[in-house]
Amino acid sequence: MDVLKEFSRKATLTYARARVPRNYVGLTLFPAKPVNELSFEYFKDLNRLPVMASVQAFGAEAQIASRDGIEKISGEIPTIKRKIPLRGRELVALRREGAGDAELVRNQLYNDLDAMIDSVNARIEQMRIDAVATGRLVLNENGVVMTVDYGVPATHQVTLSGTDKWSDPAATPVTDMLEWQSQVRGDTGVELTRALTSNTVVAHLLKNAEVRKLIYGDNGGSRAVSLNQLNELMETMGLPRIATYDLQVRKQNADGTYTSGRFFPENRFVMLPADPLGETLMGPTEDALLDPDIDTAEIAGIYAAVYKQSQDPPIIYTLASATAIPTFPLADAVFQAVVL
Repeated sequence: MDVLKEFSRKATLTYARARVPRNYVGLTLFPAKPVNELSFEYFKDLNRLPVMASVQAFGAEAQIASRDGIEKISGEIPTIKRKIPLRGRELVALRREGAGDAELVRNQLYNDLDAMIDSVNARIEQMRIDAVATGRLVLNENGVVMTVDYGVPATHQVTLSGTDKWSDPAATPVTDMLEWQSQVRGDTGVELTRALTSNTVVAHLLKNAEVRKLIYGDNGGSRAVSLNQLNELMETMGLPRIATYDLQVRKQNADGTYTSGRFFPENRFVMLPADPLGETLMGPTEDALLDPDIDTAEIAGIYAAVYKQSQDPPIIYTLASATAIPTFPLADAVFQAVVL
């Protein structure tokens, strides 16, 4: 029995790149783009407001424009990888060749491929959400220490305190949103059309006195408000529609235990433009670069492999890896708030 023949490098690579990730919001904000580089460089557009041309006498030379508002962001694309060994009954079944053994091993290897590919996709999603929620990417894992500041202006970031927090029923979140929208529009000319937050923040908005009064009038103090009604109010006020993102993820600690957490911070509220904010650059991995079975045209993107380690002890590993990072050229066109 040679089940491993089904898991050739071509097969596992095709499988990895055909696998659909979970319903990740970050992939819509930063669509994937394959690149054959291990570094990145792009220019951040600081202002989209047009600069008026000047009136000139007939026959006079035109005013020469300067390249205003261009800031370069650059850095290295980090590597993400995870692997799992085939052990126990599946490893015995690989050599036993009894009834059902091939199917047992095959199913386990596909399950391992799914788990490793999903692990890599989850780490990439966390990077995208860190960018959109905080404007920074801070890595300190396995000896890799790296910070990317995407340059969200300080005037487009706020941390509410005291009775301004939206957890206070007397807070004025709609007034806050109008001010934040006006700030971004005045600075950049960009309209904010959508907002991302948590169910916890929405729950506070639905109980807020200002929201209730704007929906029901003076008699709305105790009446229930739904998210649909809240978004109808947002549209009426010319504000972005609100979506929630509460997807969970686990992280394995050094001692082997697991910690559950969220991709998007529970206490944040982010207002966004309609366009994608940037791209998720997917570069080549060292595994793909050194793999003779991978064509040059295929080295960028998620890599997956099932392989034997012949040294003591002999082990069969399932591995997935990628090099990835989000770019954020529209970093000026968002507003990021800590509201709880």
